[in-house]
Amino acid sequence: MHIASYQYLVDPQQTRSALAAFAEQPIIGLDTETFWDWNTRQNRLSLLQLAAPTGEVIVIDALSAGISEARALIENPVAMMAAHNARFDDGVLRAAGFAVAGLVDTLRLARRTLHLKSFSLASVSAHLFGVSLDKTQQVSDWRRRPLSREQLDYAALDAQVALQVFQELAERLESEGRLSEELQRARIAPPEENPAPRNSSSRTKKPPVQLRPLTAEEQTRVERLRDWRRDVAAREQVPVYLICPDKTLEHLVIVRPQTLAELSPIYGLGEAKIARFGEDLLKELCSE
Repeated sequence: MHIASYQYLVDPQQTRSALAAFAEQPIIGLDTETFWDWNTRQNRLSLLQLAAPTGEVIVIDALSAGISEARALIENPVAMMAAHNARFDDGVLRAAGFAVAGLVDTLRLARRTLHLKSFSLASVSAHLFGVSLDKTQQVSDWRRRPLSREQLDYAALDAQVALQVFQELAERLESEGRLSEELQRARIAPPEENPAPRNSSSRTKKPPVQLRPLTAEEQTRVERLRDWRRDVAAREQVPVYLICPDKTLEHLVIVRPQTLAELSPIYGLGEAKIARFGEDLLKELCSE
């Protein structure tokens, strides 16, 4: 697989400038490289790698200046980031002081979508793209500086592949009408969102949504919302499934919410989607 050009960042100002390209991305590929710290007896962050659908790939050196510049992005619940075996990356980033939000695990998506003996990133990449990833550098010394070109190439490629795996799996799930449900399953919840004990009623889930057949007028409104979704997807240069699935549009025209708060029970609309598209959806629903 071709390695996209990437920036290796050690300076805070350069990191801040490079991160600007990631601010409005609908999905970001994420990976980390770590080393074992015998003093703390835990994995310590060495590199943070990010890949955007628009082609930007950056490798931020956590042992040099600049890693704190990524805080606003990593802690933004609106920014959806895809990582393979994201639970590991989540733990590493939290140990580094980040309150991580928005991580989606492509390992979980792969297990729910594919039939493989192994769901490692290398195995999934080989199955989806016919590309064998060279994982030799995975066990190299990520503490040492300077890092080799081979190490940096490896790090950048992993973030790029994580993004491409997400995109491919998301397209398959969208075609099956399962994307919103599986994204919820694959999301890495922050510790404060961990499920309460079974006898606790402190947390409630959205009830399953069963939609009735649409009237002719409602079907016309759905077509208008599809046009809106197509325009948004074209403007952001992403597939339409990353905006919302058809079931969301159908639920919207049936319920006809009037406020942002009333969007919350709508199928496929979480806090991030409402924050990003809620006002526009309400305007489209009110238009004649």
